[in-house]
Amino acid sequence: MFKSGLGVQVDRAEDVIQVVATPGDPFFTIAGGMVAIRGIVGICTVTFGGVASNLSFELNPDAPTGANTVLSLAVDIGTATVVGDIVAFQGAPGGPLVGGHLAAQAVGLTSGFGVACAPGVIGLVATVGAGPAMRWSLWYLPLDAGASVVAIP
Repeated sequence: MFKSGLGVQVDRAEDVIQVVATPGDPFFTIAGGMVAIRGIVGICTVTFGGVASNLSFELNPDAPTGANTVLSLAVDIGTATVVGDIVAFQGAPGGPLVGGHLAAQAVGLTSGFGVACAPGVIGLVATVGAGPAMRWSLWYLPLDAGASVVAIP
């Protein structure tokens, strides 16, 4: 665990992108209370090979009455993304991830302080997988005493 100006950093090791529908491939677990997600950044480690792949993040809340919440709209990351490129969560629920052939991205531009999230699992929804791989980092601030985020291997 590393604390920066963005908050507590949680790293998820490199993993092959899996084709998983809503609520997504489980990436991060929020437990113990609410957190403010300050940023999510992915680094491409194995190219998508120019193949279109729509990626998005969703929160599947623990509350039995809670509905899955779209944290980012599905957007084609694969067509222009190659090894070393950065993909970033922009911060407004329902806004797109930002990717493409870029070595720099803005993090959390539209979220202000962060996106308040209830306990649950953040998953990655993808339309193409079985080849491309990425590693991810998430930054958060606890909003409740005892709240935390951990990466799901």
